[in-house]
Amino acid sequence: MTSNPAHGVHALIRGAQLLTRKELRPFIIVPLLINLVLFIALGALMISQFDDLGRFIGSLISDTPVDTSNMSWWRAILAKGIDWAAGVFQWLAWLIAIAVVLLFFLVYGYLFAIITNIIAAPFNGFLAEKVEELLTGHAPPPEPLHSMVFRTLGRELRKLMYFLGWGIVIFIIALLTSWTVFIPAILTALWGAWCMAIQYVDYPLDNHQRSFSELKRVLMRKKLTTLGFGGSVMLAKMVPILNIFVMPAAVAGGTALWVERIWAEGDPGKGPNGGPGGTGTRADRTPLPQEKKWPKGISGPKK
Repeated sequence: MTSNPAHGVHALIRGAQLLTRKELRPFIIVPLLINLVLFIALGALMISQFDDLGRFIGSLISDTPVDTSNMSWWRAILAKGIDWAAGVFQWLAWLIAIAVVLLFFLVYGYLFAIITNIIAAPFNGFLAEKVEELLTGHAPPPEPLHSMVFRTLGRELRKLMYFLGWGIVIFIIALLTSWTVFIPAILTALWGAWCMAIQYVDYPLDNHQRSFSELKRVLMRKKLTTLGFGGSVMLAKMVPILNIFVMPAAVAGGTALWVERIWAEGDPGKGPNGGPGGTGTRADRTPLPQEKKWPKGISGPKK
């Protein structure tokens, strides 16, 4: 089973292309409106911090001591720690300053992603369902609306607990290795990519009511493809304005990635048509139809 980061990047592009299909337009309006409102709110909050950030970075690349008198306690501790490190390793000052800027936008991207994903979870489930139907000609098993809403919200909380739990572990490791600069950066990037992949490939699997543990096993079968997809989503979410449109494209891309790259190449669990991937049979072992008429402009799952 091939695994390639380029396949993951292509999946996000594929998702953006799918959004142009008129069949999907009704299912992306609400998520886009949610993104727009939160973009304005979080954007205003982040802009209000730009002055402090500019002064902080300026102090890092100069010999002037950091003034922490007007900072909150956690900012003062962070400022003194980084100022000490910059004084001992002066040559790292610019790298530290760049890392702070990247961390600033990474936090912005994470906040934006977490809030929008929780609010828009039911709508994203519907979008993933319609994308799967568009790609395969078959919708996931039917489910009552109220059941789907409660299940998807519960799933979002399950993912959030997973992200926070392991995020704390990653943060501690990064803190202990912060003197290297590069280890925390690599750890954070890999963890962010993994989280984004889990977030958006989960929607089609959740529509088939497959467990969270099963989702992680599915993604581990194609580690490089998974990280390529999650990394491209993470980078796109860090870009203001672009991040308004990333979520529906990531939902569609995650669904296409699962249908065309993962399920079609051997995912043994429940999938399109109710059967295990790549076997040519339904769950009851009866043969699947050998010929399908795919929608115009849409190819079937890659074999």
